Amino acid sequence: MECGGGILSSFFNTRRRRKESERHEAFLENGSKVLEEFITSWNGRCSIPIRNFSAQELIRSTNNYDPRRVVDEDAYYALYVGSFRGERPILVKKYRSLGLDNFSGGAHLKAGAVRDIVTTSQMSCHKNVLKLIGCCLESEYPFLVYEDVGSTERLSHSLFKSEGRSLLSLKSRVRIASEIAYAFVYLHTAFSTPIIHRNLKSDIVIIDRCGVAKLLDFSISIVIPPGESQGKDMVISSRSLVEPQYLQTGILTEKTDVYDFGMFLVELLTGQRIADIQLRLQYGCFEDYVHKGGLNEIVDARTQAGSGGGVEQEQQLQAFVSLAMQCLQKEREDRPEMIDVAKELKRIQRLVLVHLPSAQTINPL
Repeated sequence: MECGGGILSSFFNTRRRRKESERHEAFLENGSKVLEEFITSWNGRCSIPIRNFSAQELIRSTNNYDPRRVVDEDAYYALYVGSFRGERPILVKKYRSLGLDNFSGGAHLKAGAVRDIVTTSQMSCHKNVLKLIGCCLESEYPFLVYEDVGSTERLSHSLFKSEGRSLLSLKSRVRIASEIAYAFVYLHTAFSTPIIHRNLKSDIVIIDRCGVAKLLDFSISIVIPPGESQGKDMVISSRSLVEPQYLQTGILTEKTDVYDFGMFLVELLTGQRIADIQLRLQYGCFEDYVHKGGLNEIVDARTQAGSGGGVEQEQQLQAFVSLAMQCLQKEREDRPEMIDVAKELKRIQRLVLVHLPSAQTINPL
């Protein structure tokens, strides 16, 4: 028995040492990549106001990543609710490879996780960004640790899956659009060079327990080089439609985000995913569909199915539609700046608050 016990003890000690060695190597590799990203993106002139969590701390906090603690997930990560040291509620974003290796996407996933840490840490002071409090570098892919905001329902759940849920009011939709617009203004103007998000969609906007919209993901954001007004990168997006100029040239500007924001507004207006709208295209491209009346037809149908509305509601809806159309202009120079988009949404928001009853809703088709 002693011999057997000695063999088992040796086996588990060896296994433990191997795991510790793997975690140490991952920490060194991921830590160097995070530091390099900070230096490259901001020339070292930035704060790193987050702490490093050990792998064991997060394992204990999430009960070894108990599946019952998953509150949100997509193809590349799961979001777990946890309790750090039994006192502080936290959210842990655990990236997962799903079989990817370094030659088929694993390296891009790791780079995205690193970029997510770096950009989110700089954006966390904004009220419409989920606050990052730390990260864990001791795994193949870095994990992100956020403050717990009490609710992590995606905007898309309320917007596209209305069964059994109250529909979002027009007032709520305009407020959400305004909040996200100002987060993008901050992204474009608060730093020495603009950051381009290039992947805005309702799936990365969560609504906290107070109804405040918060951005969750910055994994494919890109920092414009100092002294430049544009950047260039391979075309990456999880949207069904990408800005034409970016798709053709790989060149991004702040107007790339304005275009994405226009599609975000279309989804808010219609309660439908862009991909679903594409299935009913009457014209050669999405912009033509929007500018030749397609969007108005959808909004008009939804308004007629509503609870009466009135002149004020029609004015507000048309202002919302007009703003979406401006953001989706084919030529970049014809689109407004994000700050002007945000100001117009504030104006529309004031109209809604003055004229629209809180129970008013836009019903689905």
